[in-house]
Amino acid sequence: MTNRIRTLLVAVLFLGMAAACGSSSSGGSTGGSGSGSGSTASGNTVTIQSFQFHPATLTVKAGTKVTFTNEDGTPHTATANPGSSFDSGSLSKGQSFTFTFSKPGTYTYICNFHQTMKGTIVVQ
Repeated sequence: MTNRIRTLLVAVLFLGMAAACGSSSSGGSTGGSGSGSGSTASGNTVTIQSFQFHPATLTVKAGTKVTFTNEDGTPHTATANPGSSFDSGSLSKGQSFTFTFSKPGTYTYICNFHQTMKGTIVVQ
């Protein structure tokens, strides 16, 4: 009986993790634009490493391109919280996503796969 419960628990946890890795949607517009490639000046990069965004908070001027680069062996996303409009989609190790922050404001974002991963872009 104990083995059955343990097996059922493992199966439920596995299915829950698989569901968390499903697709996502984005909505709304903030006046920015995104692309899967592009170059940025040093200091306008967010590195995804060890299940964290580095730096956790980045301050830039309006019109700045910010590149999100995944250095983890696990896929991650950089996805704006509701009310904003950028979503990198799934980034494998070594892949990048660039977004231009056109309007001043504070933009919070998460990884859709690991929602405890959080970051903030402050646009002045």
